[in-house]
Amino acid sequence: MSETKPNSSMWKASVVILSLLLIFFTIPHTLEDFSLGEPAKNGVPVLVLATVVAGLFALQGLALFWAGQKDRRSYFIHAGLGIFWPLAAGSAQLPTILASSHYRSGFISVLYVGGMMVIGILLLLASIQSLRADKPGSK
Repeated sequence: MSETKPNSSMWKASVVILSLLLIFFTIPHTLEDFSLGEPAKNGVPVLVLATVVAGLFALQGLALFWAGQKDRRSYFIHAGLGIFWPLAAGSAQLPTILASSHYRSGFISVLYVGGMMVIGILLLLASIQSLRADKPGSK
């Protein structure tokens, strides 16, 4: 038996765990954004942003389903989500966090943003490793 199989299984399990952790941070943060009227403050129609966010969560659910089916598409989607959420959270929230001594609800709000960024980057890396460890044609 090849050494890549246990390694591949470890990375695939990591993707699923990290994806679930990303949901743990993104849902409360997104709800906080909507409750504070952030889309309107930034000139983004709430309906448009709500539809986009719902689509992202549906896509992540599909990626988790495909991960259970051992479908490589899952890791491509997770890699995309792993880069999207940190970039979106970082570009939209970090300037405010760094410029102010008080951000929204305090520590928990900063934790949501930081968690999205850290877990998203880890999800990207784990997804890339899963794809590398499970190349078509390799054992």
